[in-house]
Amino acid sequence: MDWLIAYLRWPWLAMTLALVWLNPEASPETFLRVYIIAGLAAFHNVLQTAALYFRFYQLWMRVAGIVLDLGVAGLIVLTAGSQANPLLPVAVFPVLCAALSFGLLGGLPAVVPMALVYVGSAAIRQELEGLPALYTLISHIALLAAVAGVAGLVHPASAKGVRKARIPFLGAPSGELEQLQRAYRHATVVREMATTLSATLSYERVLRTMLELSMIAISESDEINPSLVGLVMLFEMEGNFEHLRVHAGRNIPRVDENRTVSGNSEVIAQAVYSAEPRITQEVASDPVFSQLLCMREAKSVLCVPLRAGLDTFGVVVLASTIADFFNAEHAELLSTFCHQASLALKNAQLYQSLQLEQRRILEKEAEERHKLARELHDGPTQSISAVAMRLNYVHMMIEKQQAPEKIKEEVAQIEELARKTTQEIRMMLFTLRPVILETRGLVAALRQYAERLHQTDGLNVRVEAQGYRGQLEKQAEGVIFSIVEEAIGNVKKHAQARNVIIRLRVEDGLLRVEVQDDGVGFDAEAARRRREAGHMGLLNMEDRAEYLGGHFSIESQPGAGTRVRVEIPLHRWSTVG
Repeated sequence: MDWLIAYLRWPWLAMTLALVWLNPEASPETFLRVYIIAGLAAFHNVLQTAALYFRFYQLWMRVAGIVLDLGVAGLIVLTAGSQANPLLPVAVFPVLCAALSFGLLGGLPAVVPMALVYVGSAAIRQELEGLPALYTLISHIALLAAVAGVAGLVHPASAKGVRKARIPFLGAPSGELEQLQRAYRHATVVREMATTLSATLSYERVLRTMLELSMIAISESDEINPSLVGLVMLFEMEGNFEHLRVHAGRNIPRVDENRTVSGNSEVIAQAVYSAEPRITQEVASDPVFSQLLCMREAKSVLCVPLRAGLDTFGVVVLASTIADFFNAEHAELLSTFCHQASLALKNAQLYQSLQLEQRRILEKEAEERHKLARELHDGPTQSISAVAMRLNYVHMMIEKQQAPEKIKEEVAQIEELARKTTQEIRMMLFTLRPVILETRGLVAALRQYAERLHQTDGLNVRVEAQGYRGQLEKQAEGVIFSIVEEAIGNVKKHAQARNVIIRLRVEDGLLRVEVQDDGVGFDAEAARRRREAGHMGLLNMEDRAEYLGGHFSIESQPGAGTRVRVEIPLHRWSTVG
């Protein structure tokens, strides 16, 4: 309604100027006065619109706006009105706005000053002589009263009052009927919320829906009470109840949206630790609420925790500018909404986590495919191309009837190249799916991997296992093998090492895995920064270690080799129990 009135003021002012221009009796002095009055009204409307946009708008601003509109209309009628041009549409607008905003109790009193303006204007111009003039004046006032009456009856408050007035006439017990109507309305809103929440997996929509419907239910009307402020504040970090972010709000200024506040609020702490709603009247002294602009004029606050099982996501806060506004019924109603929203919020978070994990798996799959394509291109593909070229060369040697000894030597080289290519392909197949890992376990797979590395790359790899006898599940062993394989791949590409030691050691309930080489080493701190930026393959090893609930670290210095360490808790992936 406030936005509608603000929008309609512009065509109202334009219509006013047009009606004044059409008055042939208006003088230049009259036009000047009307321009000044209309300019002040336009400036006032700019202020009203800005207050609405930045959500500083208060109820008293609406009252002040209607009073000012009445004053503007009265001044213009007195200045430029006449019997031939009474400027009746100018007077209708403020009366209509008052009736639509406050019902009959606002519309009918607004007719009084406009009626006095018309009587005074007619008296000043001596236009009350004769019955026709009197009838015309009475018809103008009657039209304003009719507009106020019709628009006032349309207003929800007036319609509600009419319905209440009919209850005693029908002989129904009004108190019980009001309770039944309120209970029915609450049940309808709760059902509407359950239907909405069951149809969405967006936690932002869950929060907005819960907040809006709960405020409507507490307002007990189709519109949110303008004296109510609603906030959904979620904890920034799990277990830290002193840092909250505003994730949803109603009737709050833009400066409070997505704002992070910190502090030890007694009412929030009581609500969280007791898992019960809390009502307080001490708002100004609260260290958290005092940071929010929307809470500056609040005199009563209702705080309810958002909980699902043992998990606490945050709190829902409703505030009112009316003292002692909230009661036990409001607390119970908001708790019901928060309980439904918490379950939907949990489901939405689980769904989003599932989507993130699915996206992460797809990214890992794509990365592995690209890695395999690079290795095939740089390894077996090049070797097979070389075999084809050498075979073509042998074919030319035969056609030119070269010496058999040279042909045999070339064929022997081709055979050796084909053998190495076969070993490379088998090595790649082994790393993709080491069957021995599934049948004989991690230690046997690493030792066979070490033998193949010696055959294909001439790398001396030694495997040392102390205390590990297959205590982890096969899935966890596969992840550890991938970490070791990634570390060995970095050794082959960058370290220029000749010797590598793979250590497996069980200590203090942890499996410690180390891959140490005697290569050229590198700047580990610079590598850590690049890893955080996502520019190195070390990120894959760290992600896999975190998947197992473990810890990944790397130690290296230029010229001193490299040591990759992974620590995995045995109890999370143990085959025992």
